[in-house]
Amino acid sequence: MSHMSTASKKSVDKSLDLSVNNIHVYRPSNLPAKCSEEAHRHRQEHERMVAAARRRVEREAAARLARHNEALRHEERLAKHAREWTRNILPKWSTMKSAKSTLDLWWSGLPPSIRGKVWQLAIENKLHITLDMYHDHVAKAKQKLHEAQLRRKRLKVHARNGHDACTDCVKADDAKSSDDNTRLSPTDGEKRPNGMPRNFSEQNLKTHSMEAAAKCCWKSNPNLLECGDEYGMELIQLDIARTFPNLCIFQVGGPYFNVLHELLAAYVCYRPDIGYVQGMSFIAAVLILNMEAPQAFICFANLLDGPVLRAAFTRDGATMQRLWNAYSALLQHNLPALAGRLAPELYLLEWLYTAFAKAMPLDAACHVWDVFLRDGDTFLFNTALGILHLYQDELKDMDFISAAQFLTKLPEDLSSEALFRSISSINMTLDGMSFEELVSCCQVENSLDDDVTIRL
Repeated sequence: MSHMSTASKKSVDKSLDLSVNNIHVYRPSNLPAKCSEEAHRHRQEHERMVAAARRRVEREAAARLARHNEALRHEERLAKHAREWTRNILPKWSTMKSAKSTLDLWWSGLPPSIRGKVWQLAIENKLHITLDMYHDHVAKAKQKLHEAQLRRKRLKVHARNGHDACTDCVKADDAKSSDDNTRLSPTDGEKRPNGMPRNFSEQNLKTHSMEAAAKCCWKSNPNLLECGDEYGMELIQLDIARTFPNLCIFQVGGPYFNVLHELLAAYVCYRPDIGYVQGMSFIAAVLILNMEAPQAFICFANLLDGPVLRAAFTRDGATMQRLWNAYSALLQHNLPALAGRLAPELYLLEWLYTAFAKAMPLDAACHVWDVFLRDGDTFLFNTALGILHLYQDELKDMDFISAAQFLTKLPEDLSSEALFRSISSINMTLDGMSFEELVSCCQVENSLDDDVTIRL
């Protein structure tokens, strides 16, 4: 207790008083008095109980003090690193970004005050998206949503007036966009590569043919948008409700709901060939938390144009199979005890679709993003192996369902320092080949060209 301040000692005494307040050594006056032997024995028991309570309170106080001091050291370290980035690295970015001192500082995690700026520089804008393009796509998305709302109102009017809404919708669609519907909503006999729907909205469109009799026409569903080039926009709102729910800032009524909704809807207008895919909301939300909406949109579009995320969100089956096979080989090489127990299907796809933002505590996920944007897409797979390495003892004792639940939502006390030690311990080479070379050499069922090279 000598290392504690006077204020800390007073706090301990107060906590001790609260802990032992209900422990009485003397019997209440309305009860018979104790004999001398019993009174002596009870005094000794009381002293032991008070001593145990004091030790517990002191341990808790010491732990609080240690956490407080560590938080202060962390804040001081972040402030020092922020000054280094601001004064010496960012002004000379082109020459300093690859310096060993910068890379070492980067590995330890970016200070929140400069994280957004560094992310923008690391992601770059190879798609040459301008602010005007962003605002134009937002305006276009709002117009599409407004038109959808008007269609729903007309459908309600038709329903009240006794019209057959389904018949009206089908006739309108046949006259207006039969070609688009044929292209965007394949028949039951048609399947996409690997049997995966192209995006979240298409899953709803496919169910229309099976549920038309029970639920009327799909256009009468208020959660769906007309089937067109940007038909996934309204479904974005459904996914936003599940994006960082504990923060309560992206849900309806929250301060960032409209910002996130507009960014994702603008992307659907920018890339109608991709549309909206579940998981995008988490990636966009992380960017919005670290920069303004227009810059977040530019980073979002460029980030999704990277090789791994592009393959995932466009359902590029051949590329994903190569990545899967290379990852499985490294899993067997680094963690053979887990390779046979944990199929990557349990966790890897969701980790990639959200870049770990959904599974990890936000601070740890941002630290992973720091190095992911520094090192490229290979680091996503390095991180996946690092997580399994960190929790390998726990995972070995879990059954299939428990392991899936655990990996879907990692512990809130996940330590970035411990995670990055595990990441560092992973060997990302096999038989002298890097991960990128393994990906390019992996065989694919019904393979395309064998010499396809994926640059990560």
